[in-house]
Amino acid sequence: MEDDLEYYITFPTPTPRETLGNVTKDEEEDFVFINGANGEKEPVVFLLGWLGAKDQHLAKYCSIYNQRGCITIRYTSPLSYLFIRPRVKLMPIARKLLALLKDMSLDAHPVFFHVLSNNGSTLYYYITQALEETDAPVIDIKGLIFDSTPAPRRVYSGTRAIYEITAGSIWMKLCASLGMMIYLMSWGVLSVLWTIISGKLPKYPPWSLVEERLRCPQLFLYSKADKLIAADDVEFFITERQKLGVPVMKRCWDDSPHVQHFRHHPEEYSNSIYNFLSTCLSKGSVAKGDAPSCDEKEKEKPKSD
Repeated sequence: MEDDLEYYITFPTPTPRETLGNVTKDEEEDFVFINGANGEKEPVVFLLGWLGAKDQHLAKYCSIYNQRGCITIRYTSPLSYLFIRPRVKLMPIARKLLALLKDMSLDAHPVFFHVLSNNGSTLYYYITQALEETDAPVIDIKGLIFDSTPAPRRVYSGTRAIYEITAGSIWMKLCASLGMMIYLMSWGVLSVLWTIISGKLPKYPPWSLVEERLRCPQLFLYSKADKLIAADDVEFFITERQKLGVPVMKRCWDDSPHVQHFRHHPEEYSNSIYNFLSTCLSKGSVAKGDAPSCDEKEKEKPKSD
């Protein structure tokens, strides 16, 4: 792989059964998704980070999966890749990430994608495009997890995101935000002109994932308190995917900020993922249960593993 693909891969560390302590038989059976006793292959989880995410942050999400016997591959696309000719920049990255599976003899393993914010889901969009190419690898995608995403590209959310991740003084933040605002407004004008000239509607990843051809189960983790990705947008996306027959699970919180759900609700967040993966990996089953949505009160505490 070329130097510009700075990814990290983590393999699970086996945990002896005797260290589990006093657990029930059902809890012991659910301790790991795959133990390899019958020749099963460990799930591979791609963690695609949010805009400006540092690896030390993504590594915390890896622990959710590694302690349950999953292999994780984490990568965050740079800021310039998202806004400056994203297809030209991100399509080669998407192909390289998929090629990792074959290079490491993981192409026969069940695969999950965990995408965070619009930065992660935009990269996932280009991965779906790469999978449609004639020489694309054949992989078994079992499920997809959306965290704080997706939402349509908007001037406000894009400008606020740049303000939050820009380092330096407030003047640096304001200048960067102003530049992003001008860019997004210009992009909107060009999109209208493109539609008039070509007669075709432009595609806006990641929102265009609403028409994704893959029908694997999907889990949505989002919040009413997210100031960048509106809960209404996520729920509209969920409804449209369900109309296409996509099995959906969801967990909505009232208080956690953007990509902070794991930090504020670690147990509920982890259990939502464990239940989703367990359902997807169970033979003959589909993800069909919903965790409490934004409009439902959580009447009982999620069951601990």
